[in-house]
Amino acid sequence: MRMDGCGRREQGSRDWRMLPVALTVWAAALGTRWLFAAVMEPAADGWWTDVGIGWVLAAGAFGAAAGVGVGISVMRGCWRPTRATVWMTTMVCCAALTACVSTWCVNAVVWHDPVSVRVRDGPVHAVIQGTVRAPVTVADTFEADCQSEARLTRVTIDGVDMVTSVDVRLYASGEQCAALARDARYRFSGHLAENKFGGQRVRLTLDDAHGAQLALAPPLGSRIVAHMQEAFFAATDDLSDQARVLVPGLTIGVLGSERYAARSGGASEIDATYAGQLEERFRRSGIMHLMAVSGGHFVLVAALVRRLCARLLAHRYVVAVATVGAYLGLSALMFPSDSVIRALIMGCLTAAATAAGRRPQAMSALCWTAVAVIVARPDMAASYGFALSCAAVFGIITCTGAIAARLERFLPAIVAEAVALTVAAQCCTLPVQILMEPAIPLMSVPANLIVSPVVGAATMTGLAGLLTAWCCPPVGGALAWVAGWGTKVMECCAMWLGGDDRMTLPWADGVTGAVSVLGAEAAIAVLVAAVGRWRANGRRLQACADEPGEPWQAMRNRYERIGLWINQTPKVFGSWDDRADHSSANRGKCPAMRRD
Repeated sequence: MRMDGCGRREQGSRDWRMLPVALTVWAAALGTRWLFAAVMEPAADGWWTDVGIGWVLAAGAFGAAAGVGVGISVMRGCWRPTRATVWMTTMVCCAALTACVSTWCVNAVVWHDPVSVRVRDGPVHAVIQGTVRAPVTVADTFEADCQSEARLTRVTIDGVDMVTSVDVRLYASGEQCAALARDARYRFSGHLAENKFGGQRVRLTLDDAHGAQLALAPPLGSRIVAHMQEAFFAATDDLSDQARVLVPGLTIGVLGSERYAARSGGASEIDATYAGQLEERFRRSGIMHLMAVSGGHFVLVAALVRRLCARLLAHRYVVAVATVGAYLGLSALMFPSDSVIRALIMGCLTAAATAAGRRPQAMSALCWTAVAVIVARPDMAASYGFALSCAAVFGIITCTGAIAARLERFLPAIVAEAVALTVAAQCCTLPVQILMEPAIPLMSVPANLIVSPVVGAATMTGLAGLLTAWCCPPVGGALAWVAGWGTKVMECCAMWLGGDDRMTLPWADGVTGAVSVLGAEAAIAVLVAAVGRWRANGRRLQACADEPGEPWQAMRNRYERIGLWINQTPKVFGSWDDRADHSSANRGKCPAMRRD
């Protein structure tokens, strides 16, 4: 069966066809977000901002996406207008148009929401009905004690009752913090204002007295999860400061120092100076990802579930359902984050492939996850957490094998694989890290190698402590203590490798810094590939030199080879007949000799 240029590149075990679509969706969402901010915020409301610009944007995105699709098809080797080229271009155009329309509509709804319209004129006092959507943590400002996220449903401003659906950053102080619970519905009283920092555009600061009155208690599932998390925090209260900070962060994705102190049950407070220093050292050493929940938790849980199902000889439908159930339970126990959303959706897609009897495609699952999340929630395109998670998985999928193959020539296989995993993830996440902070952690690779033997064991032990602390506190406390020994290794590594400012390389900030990092990484990759090709050519020449009957077989001395080169140099300037005779004489010999 004859295949075109694109078909020859596709393999059943390596499906990259959705990658151009995912990149286009991401770029279209970011571009539309930027264009909306540039057009809507300085201008007054009018029909042309809603309709005219929207149609112009859609037409421009469609034309740009068509060019991108053709360019990608050409880069992938589809030089002719084949059916594969047409389908690829069509998919890219549809994806770009869908992302543009979704992003514009979501931003327009938020922009014209009554709360958003009112706070643009300045802070205002209001009575609001809403639902708390995140656990309560320590506030990131000195103006309040705690913070959370909430979605508002109704708002009363100056006696006018209006329907709303805006998400807000919620700030409270004193007894109001202890009264807030996740997934509970409240009647709030406080001040609404624009939020200059954070992910939400509006902030709500509750009144000190009667700022939050419970209207509907959280559902049973949320109460169970909150009880398990509080029992796990209580199990870590008797541990050292490093374990109280790191064990909850490694297990459920929130540092012990970020938990609101009023719920500590009388335990001593964690030294804020030490917690800040520890976080800074982790950042400098390049292991900051260990303080949050990542895809590694889902990989460990999925491996455990599949091993148990293999022991029971379960059908693939049972394996898929058990894996999805484990993913949903794990995500419910974790603190909400963008990386958890990415890992959950991607894990469910791989489980669906298992149920269908097909080999899971990591790249395809990653691309479909990015497309689905960004189209459903366009604000995720500007999320650093989601970008870091996707970039790390992308690097592991694409670069780990090639890097490990080169390192295995010098290192043991297990060490080469660990180094390749770290380097691949670091290379792809580095541009995003530069956007967040213009510095490159120089000790990231050795730091990850040092902590890698204990990360998996500490994570599983912490999860076991989370599952047992609510029903058997002594067992949960013992498991948390064991996990604390694993985090002790991480603390020592961070304090050692991140204890000096010279462990990070200052870099240009913003888009310029990210692009320059990409250029530097591309130059290093080209250099490594060129050196590898040069070494391979040298080995082929050596193999040709070792063939019997060749004139330089016995010439192991460099002076003899130089003399042979001098003697054969005049042949280069001989006649074409001499060259033809020389080529016919070398026909059938080593490929490296036929180039003469």
